[in-house]
Parts: sequence; C-alpha cells; structure tokens
Amino acid sequence: MDKVVPGHVAGGRFLAGRRGRLLVLSLVPLLAVLLAALFLPLPFLEGYLSGLVAERVSSQVACPGSLAQPPKVTVGGGRLVPQLLRGRMSELRLALPDVTIGDTRHAGFEATLRDVSQPEEGITRAGSMDASITVGFANMPTAEGEPPTTYGQAPDGSLSVTTVSPAANAKRVTAKLFLKMELRGESVAAVPQRLQMFGRTLPAKQVPELVGSDRVQKLPELPDGVTYKSITPRKDGVHVALDGVAVEPLSQLPKDVGGRPVTYQAKNGLLGISTAFAVKPIINVPLTIHTAPRLDGGTLTLVPQSVEILGADRPVDSFLSKIVLGQVKQESLSRKLPALPAGVRYRSVSVDSAGIKVAVGGATVRPFSTLSAGDGRPTTFGAENGLLTAVTKGGNPDGSPTPLVLYAKPSITGTTLDIAPQQIELFGSVFPADKVLAQVRGRETAFPLPALPTNLEYRGVEVLPAGLRIALSGKNVLLRKGQLTGGSAC
Repeated sequence: MDKVVPGHVAGGRFLAGRRGRLLVLSLVPLLAVLLAALFLPLPFLEGYLSGLVAERVSSQVACPGSLAQPPKVTVGGGRLVPQLLRGRMSELRLALPDVTIGDTRHAGFEATLRDVSQPEEGITRAGSMDASITVGFANMPTAEGEPPTTYGQAPDGSLSVTTVSPAANAKRVTAKLFLKMELRGESVAAVPQRLQMFGRTLPAKQVPELVGSDRVQKLPELPDGVTYKSITPRKDGVHVALDGVAVEPLSQLPKDVGGRPVTYQAKNGLLGISTAFAVKPIINVPLTIHTAPRLDGGTLTLVPQSVEILGADRPVDSFLSKIVLGQVKQESLSRKLPALPAGVRYRSVSVDSAGIKVAVGGATVRPFSTLSAGDGRPTTFGAENGLLTAVTKGGNPDGSPTPLVLYAKPSITGTTLDIAPQQIELFGSVFPADKVLAQVRGRETAFPLPALPTNLEYRGVEVLPAGLRIALSGKNVLLRKGQLTGGSAC
C-alpha cells in the first residue's frame, strides 16, 4: 500500500482554499455593485432606468398613434432599483397635456398612481389613483344644432354659459305689463310702468326692448268746447270721461226754414227766427218767431214761445200766431244731434248771442276685447289699481332670439356631467332658473362622460378661470392598455 504523502494532502487543501478565495474575490465586486445600486445614489443609472420606466408607461397608457405628443411620466417614491427589483413602483405621476377623451378634444389629463404593478401583460394595477381631466372652455362640446355658446367662470365661481334662446323656444313665455293711461289732448297714451315675468317685477326702463315705448292712440274728435277729462282702466274696461259745452254759432244755423230764408238773433234766452209772411198778392209781412231750445234725448227742438208780427209780440195761441205757425212744419224746427258714445249724453241746452249751447257729459267704457297689443301676439287686457294690464304670450315682439346667460354649479352623477342652471340672466336681470325653464324650452345640459377603468370613479367637478376640472379617484384600479385615452383597450 502506498503511503499517503502529507505534502499532497496539504497541497490539495491549499488548492481548495485558494479556489474558494478566488471565487469569493470574484463575487465581491458584483455584490458591491448590487449593494451600491441598492443603497448608493447612481445618477446615471437612475436616469437610464427612469427613461425605461417612462417608455414602458407611455406604451401602456396610449394606443400607438393615438396621442399628439407623448405623455410626461415622473417616477416618485424613492430610488428606482429597489422598486424595479420587487416589481412594484411606489408612485408614478402622469401628464397628458393634449388628449381626446370621449367627445372632447384637446383635454388635459393628470394622474398620480401609487403602488403600481403589472400583474399580467397589458394590465396595470394601481393600489390607489387620483386623477383629473381639464377641459378648456373653448373645447367644451356643443350639441348639434345648438346656437353659438360661450363658457366662462362667473364672479361667484360658478359656470356661466352665454348663448341665445331662439324665438321658437319662447312661445310659452307669459309676461304681464302694467301701463299708466294718460290723456294728451285728443289722444291717449299708454305708458309702460313695470313688467312681471318669471316670478319677478321689473321697472319698465330696465327692459325697454320688451315693453317698448309709449303707445299713443288718437281718440275720436269732439265738438268744439267738449274735451276728454280722464281715462281710467277698471274691471269692465277703459272708462273715458268727457265734458263740456258744444256751441253752434248762429251764423252756422240753417239759412232756410220751411222753404223761407231766415235769420237768427238771441234775446232773453230765446232764439228768434226772423222771416217774412206772404200776404197775397205781393205783400210780405216781416215777423220773428221766438223759440226756446229743448232737448229730447238726442233731438234738439226749437219750441215757439211767441210770434212778433205787426209791431207786437203775440202769444202762440193768438189768431195771427196760429196763422203763421200753421205754415211752419214742426219737423223743420227739430233735428237730430250727433250720436254720442254709450254712457255720454246731452245734458242741457241754452242759447245766447254766441249760438246754441249744448252741454255734454258722461263716461264711455271701451271693452278690453276691443284693445290690441299691436304686434300680433295674443294679449289679454285687464285693470289693477288704476293701471292697464296687458298679459302677452310669446318672446320678443320682433321674433328675434333672446340673449341669455345661464349660471350653473356643475355636478357629476355616475358618468353624466350636469350643468343645469340654477339662475338665468335675461334683459339684465337674474331670474330663478326653474321659473324661466317652466316657460322656455331649455338647451341640453347633461353630457355623458367616458366609461372609466375598473374601480376608478368620477368624484366631482370644479370651475376654473379657463375651464372645467373633473376629479377622479379609486383604489385597486385596473388599467388596460390604452384605456385611459382611447375609451377601450387596444
């Protein structure tokens, strides 16, 4: 048996130890590199890895060719190497300044994702996510066929929507105008005082485009000496009072009575009718029939009181008076006076050197049914507290659209953005929206929002000076590739 040489054994152990030391020595640098990557800041490596992460996130966020410019990705939560080694990113911040979301173009999207991992190809999981969609007012969607609309931020921070309401939308609008009636000579003026609409009362000067100017109408011409005294709206119509004395000068009385030429003179309250009485064959005897004017309704009659003939004033029952009056037809001493409106009557009659004087007085009532708005709109007239009221239906009298501003506090229900107004400004005044919309057909105020990834929800909307910002958040959110920007996975 060969002897074991001690030196061989020692040499083998030495070689074995040497190999071990060499292996250890070769692993030390690698371990040092790993430890340095884990615990020491290496800017060049962090920058490289950040680029890789950003590229990876960009490809996951959007389908190829769907973005005008690549998203901006910022990695947070500390150093990248430890996060990459455990396959979970502590925080990612994502910004897309120009993206199409649903029907809205040029929207801005920002999101912060925490505890981000990729459980399988094409799916990203975020332990929590907070995001926002910002839409500039200029890029707000407009429904087809709606009039031009301008959005903005109101002084109180609400959303203002400036637009117009077509005349067809205002067919049911009811407005009540109060007018004061004034006499202006032989004309009447209806002067707008105030307007009631949508539950509010406005001074007429505040809405001149609605109430218009004074409405002036010529009244029927009256005889000289008779004037209109007042005009007052009452429950049964417009009461027009007139009063005065109509005078018919002697020079304008008929020049012929009973076929004989006559002249007139007044004395002691009687009207003298002077003519000549024919005595055959050629003698004409001058005479004067003294008459007293009498009223019988609308008929004026000159009643003989005496006959002045042959130098004496003889009573009507005298022989000569009977002969004279027998040749005068009674109808030639009567005549119908001009017809008067209902409620107005001839009150008395007298005569003097100025002529025959007939006193006229009373008030006529013009029914509301005879009045007209003058612009073709259906109008119902009435009276309240001495003012004429005109209730009309329809929008602007000229049929033009009505400018208006809607003030809304936007809200989100489910996946619907609601900008229904709480107040509406018309003609420089602000009205409760429900009062206006009860009579005016409104515009579309509900807009569908895109469906969101699993567990991500719309949380609210904020009005900014330049647009709307919609907040989103969720936990355990699952994002499919392209779902944020395309509405569905690609």
